[in-house]
Amino acid sequence: SSGINAEYGGMKIAISLIGTFRYCAYLGKYFCHSCHHEQSAFIPARILHKWDFRKQRVSNFAADLLGKMTGEPLYSVQDINSPLYKSVSDLKYVRSLRYQLYFLNEYLRACKNGKDLLGSVTIRGHIYNDPELFSLEDLCSVKDRSMMESLRPIVTSWLQHVDNCGLCRGKGFICELCARKEVIYPFQLTTVFQCQMCWTCFHQSCFSGTCPKCARIQSRRTLSQEVDPAPQEILSN
Repeated sequence: SSGINAEYGGMKIAISLIGTFRYCAYLGKYFCHSCHHEQSAFIPARILHKWDFRKQRVSNFAADLLGKMTGEPLYSVQDINSPLYKSVSDLKYVRSLRYQLYFLNEYLRACKNGKDLLGSVTIRGHIYNDPELFSLEDLCSVKDRSMMESLRPIVTSWLQHVDNCGLCRGKGFICELCARKEVIYPFQLTTVFQCQMCWTCFHQSCFSGTCPKCARIQSRRTLSQEVDPAPQEILSN
């Protein structure tokens, strides 16, 4: 009769005996009672695709594996399921906090007065070094809102430092597309646009799609090539 695979060994068992085996929701395989003690765990795929935090029964091997990697930043929500940011407001908000920390971190690292502030935080490095990566633990802390509550005061503290530090303010930008003289920064996510080629910042309301600094750089390169032709062109003449 037809059968179904059971792990380990991949042997076939009769359908009539399927009730004696236990299904692992993480590996998608059946296990005997010795290898499956009906432990429950969060399933990353269910969280990343459905924002479903209901624990599922898993095999001993899967429970051990998930336990070991729970703190590892393995999942890029942007690459796996970017629409999740639109459907889960807390996740979107935590992402914005992390991006603010990402940009603020660059200012504090270059500031002699900001390094102590960096050293005082206890959050893991990937939280502000790679805002798109989440661990299983991170996703759970987004769900229970504990990550939001822990990051918000850090963002506030770092923002206050930059605002009050002459060294950090000196690394800000003035939008050359308007007459306003206010200092703007890349961590002002809702109002500022940063060119991904030259890293210059502009007000989002001013930027029309063409970076003037990049245009000037390209113009100078073109002019330089016209004035100083390549060596092979000189030889051919």
